[in-house]
Amino acid sequence: MIIDFDPELVAGFLFALVRTGAWIAVAPPFNSNAIPARVKVAISVGLAWIIAPTFDAGPEVLETWTFIWMLAYQALIGLALGFVVQLLFAAVQAAGQMIDMAAAFSSASLYDPFSNAASTPMGRLFQIVAITILFAIDGHLMLVSGLLASFEAAPLGGLRIEGLAEFLTTNVTTFFVAAAQIAFPMLAALFLAEVSLGLLTRAAPQINILVIGFNVKVLVLIFLGGMVLAVLPGAVARIVEQAVMAPSGWLGG
Repeated sequence: MIIDFDPELVAGFLFALVRTGAWIAVAPPFNSNAIPARVKVAISVGLAWIIAPTFDAGPEVLETWTFIWMLAYQALIGLALGFVVQLLFAAVQAAGQMIDMAAAFSSASLYDPFSNAASTPMGRLFQIVAITILFAIDGHLMLVSGLLASFEAAPLGGLRIEGLAEFLTTNVTTFFVAAAQIAFPMLAALFLAEVSLGLLTRAAPQINILVIGFNVKVLVLIFLGGMVLAVLPGAVARIVEQAVMAPSGWLGG
């Protein structure tokens, strides 16, 4: 039995598979260790199978060095797109870590098996809630649609290095701004608690402020934590929109 196949179609499938695989390996929530590797591979193959028929791979890409370069190019695009998503979603966890630092919870960091890194309590909580909201608003489908749109914007070319450099040097401030905006209500409350404790220490020096201060911060964190969690849905929606729209400046036909 002889099986005929189109070399250009196979090349297009491999190019699409490399880009989707690189993106899934980096972009949350697909990069989580909670998702088995075979599931990630299946998702990559499924997306590549959809894209391959529309991938405009001409005969010239079948040359050895051109083929190798195009594989590297697709990996670069996938990693860059995934890094954008990871950077923006890291702002949510960073906001929780800022709160933990202000509340003296940063010393309670534990190993997180999902991210293979140490995570503070509020940082991990914010990350879990953000991922839950992401699936609730179908944000993961929007991220995948943004990945698929990149094949139309830059299939075999179109990467603007200067645009990518501008994004990394200027738009990366979105990460810090988002983290500060999410954490601001709790940081303000903890700051007022610090000021109140300082005034209490001046009024009654015999009070053990170290013991009382830690308990007060814990109470503030528990009772006012809902204020910060209430802003997460809007923050996650803006992050998804930013993650989908951000690459438009450095990808083009």
